[in-house]
Amino acid sequence: MKQRTPPAGVHENISVTPGGAPRPDAGPRPQEASPPPPDDAAAARPDRPWRRRFAVWRRNRWLAPLLAGLVVLGAGLAVVEKLPTSYATTSTISFAPRADTLVSADVIELIANKYAVVARASATVHVAAVAADVKPEDLRAGLSVTVEPRTANLDITVSLDDADQAARACNAIASVVDRSVRDDRLVSGEITDRADPAAAERHPPRGMLRLMVVAAALLAAGWAGFVVRQMDRRSGRSS
Repeated sequence: MKQRTPPAGVHENISVTPGGAPRPDAGPRPQEASPPPPDDAAAARPDRPWRRRFAVWRRNRWLAPLLAGLVVLGAGLAVVEKLPTSYATTSTISFAPRADTLVSADVIELIANKYAVVARASATVHVAAVAADVKPEDLRAGLSVTVEPRTANLDITVSLDDADQAARACNAIASVVDRSVRDDRLVSGEITDRADPAAAERHPPRGMLRLMVVAAALLAAGWAGFVVRQMDRRSGRSS
């Protein structure tokens, strides 16, 4: 008997039962297709891990400026709030020549400098510290005595943590100087401006410092955004 030849490309798969009859499911099996050839472009650009990371970075590149600004803002405001607060009050003593003397303005200025030394004296500081209920060393650290240029005015400024204590100490020093001037034969003195706790200057100026912190945060955010854009451009050229 002549054997049947299967068509080209088809492998004959016929199974036979023990009795010689073919099985019902016997039939030709199609040839399996070979996988498609790899893409040359994909093979030339392997999927590197840094590319995937940078793709995620590009999608969230707005986070860098935001985080930079928030970090600078938070740190700056924390520093500003932790700065110690002091209150500065000022008393002014004005000098003038006595009626029966002829004293020039330069001489009066020299005399005012002499009483500036009296205001800074240890005895004066001790009296004022007792009046204000503060430590003498704290009062001396916050004491400033100056003579206004080309004037006969002596300014006494005290900076302490409490505005009331600063005003009491400042006025006490001014009173000591005023009593000392009473015995002067050339000039007379008068307290023309007494320290007022309500008018005390607060240091440091926190409002201005907060504005400076906000400006620094905006600058940091802008700089971070610029760096991200530069990295984005370089990545585009390298890919």
